Amino acid sequence: MPLICGAAEPLLPMAEGTTWNYELVQERPSASLDLTEPNEQERLSVSYRVGGTAKIDNKDLRRLEIYRGDTLETVDLIAVEERGLICPARVLPEGAIIKLIPPQMMLSTPLKTGTKWDFDGTIGDTKVNQRYEIVGEEDVDVPAGKFHAWRIHCEQILPTPATIDRWFVPTTGFVKVETAVKGPSGGVLQKSSLSLKEPPKVTSAPQKNSPPQPEKLSAGVSNEPRGEFKTDFKSDAPAIYARWRGQGLPDHAKIRASFIAGNVADVSADYEIDEASAVAPTPNSSGTFTLSKPEGGWAPGNYRVEFFLNDAPTETVKFKISK
Repeated sequence: MPLICGAAEPLLPMAEGTTWNYELVQERPSASLDLTEPNEQERLSVSYRVGGTAKIDNKDLRRLEIYRGDTLETVDLIAVEERGLICPARVLPEGAIIKLIPPQMMLSTPLKTGTKWDFDGTIGDTKVNQRYEIVGEEDVDVPAGKFHAWRIHCEQILPTPATIDRWFVPTTGFVKVETAVKGPSGGVLQKSSLSLKEPPKVTSAPQKNSPPQPEKLSAGVSNEPRGEFKTDFKSDAPAIYARWRGQGLPDHAKIRASFIAGNVADVSADYEIDEASAVAPTPNSSGTFTLSKPEGGWAPGNYRVEFFLNDAPTETVKFKISK
């Protein structure tokens, strides 16, 4: 039976507190040379929750809060319109608002095979180029049950090549999302799958337990300004990004990072390559220090980044660089 969304039926349930609980499975190819070694997997709980309203450019938008576990990661500011579901702006954890120019169409109507739309614009300072198409109707089986859904396929060119497939059920929402991030050669670098665990329901916002108190400063390193942290890098990595996030920091807290070559050939042990610092603008804020690739590439070996909060040692992140 074809999927039909009647005129009186909402595209999505938008009552405040409506929550979609998902299981996120992230998969990366094993670094082992043994081809029988299984890929590395990480499982996380992710929730999307309809919050209150926010006004951007004189327009009332709904807050779609995105949680990892009980931690609020980002908030998409969205609107359900006659032409579909759009997202004009996003709120970062520290409260900064990033505009999507033009507003991104997340789902275009009418829902029928062959419907296409593009997003060729910017999200903050990041250029994004995506091509969407509703490729048809499919049965999909997830922990929340069996659904007959529209499958929306996306080919992403920028900022990194990727494919994104979403399965959407009118009046329920997205029940499954699969993403494959590709490398320069076209091979898959990382796959992720988001599956709905139960039908959407109205809940209160997640509350963190008071004890134990969260760390004031957490940190990690990556080869991208955003994305997953890493512990292994290639010698041709264009840059290494040392990212930090503070919670309940003192006023005007100074965050300092020291890049150190711990055990690297032809370099003195524990040699400080560089140092950078910043002042946290708010008690709950985040930032990034960048170390660019030297001429000739990175020397293989063991490195670390030591983070300091008001000159007190707080966090040490170790990583390895190989050829």
